[in-house]
Amino acid sequence: MITSQEETGNIGETKERILELLLGGSKSAGKVAETLQIQKSAARVHLESLQSLGAVRSKFKIEKMGRPKKVYELTEKGREFFPRKYDLFLNLVLDKIAGKKGEAEAREIIESIAEDIASGIRAKIDKNNHPHALEHSLKIINDASNQMGFASSLGREEKDNSFYIQSKNCILHKVASNNQDIICHGLHDKIISKSLEGNSDARVELKECMALGNEYCRHIVRSGGQK
Repeated sequence: MITSQEETGNIGETKERILELLLGGSKSAGKVAETLQIQKSAARVHLESLQSLGAVRSKFKIEKMGRPKKVYELTEKGREFFPRKYDLFLNLVLDKIAGKKGEAEAREIIESIAEDIASGIRAKIDKNNHPHALEHSLKIINDASNQMGFASSLGREEKDNSFYIQSKNCILHKVASNNQDIICHGLHDKIISKSLEGNSDARVELKECMALGNEYCRHIVRSGGQK
């Protein structure tokens, strides 16, 4: 069940009920209207609105008799409106690895994940022919950060000509609160630094961290000649 306006972006009660209904499988506008006891035209308006948000998609379902029927189904984005306890399971996985193999082993696994993510970002940097142009590389890293959900922005410090990536949303906040070194340094820092391997002299430093009580995470990036 959808439990808060924060999770739904305040889409309204009827749309919430439609999303819950579509959890059970694809439905036509007529079936939605019948189940929710609203006009078919109203159901269609809500469904089209949800489709514009990317929460549902439409397709034609072939019936045994008659013409194909237009139905609507949830997209992965639509499913994200419902609570998912990723943090709970990831915490349990990390605790289990650390308990059996030790914290060093757990961090090594997280760092290997960061390297896998960074390799995809580096490929985009290389494709754009900017492997040694720090600002261009950081723009690509910042775009990737936003795609992952960090709600980040790229800025520049005029006083020392350094750059920073500031993230307003920690996608693993609860896990990071319990495993700050592993997640904040082993994952987030590593994604940025490994993505910049073409800029071999770039240095990454985490200055503010939400897991430590700051309002945002801020990574300072300097070229090797800067202090």
